[in-house]
Amino acid sequence: MENKDKSAFTGIVDAAHQHGLTKREYFAGLAMQGLLSRESPNGFNSAQYAGWAVSYADALLEELEKKKS
Repeated sequence: MENKDKSAFTGIVDAAHQHGLTKREYFAGLAMQGLLSRESPNGFNSAQYAGWAVSYADALLEELEKKKS
């Protein structure tokens, strides 16, 4: 299981029965919250914001993996 697919919150979880949000989903949600907290320019739609949020989450996870090495 890759780091991005691991649970965002610790608890009694085994690899076969993971519950809750993954790290990727959690980070994307936080990024989405930040993106939507400011006034948005006209012309952007929700799919674009979702794509950006996932991109930010992926970039954060990639950077965190570099720091582990």
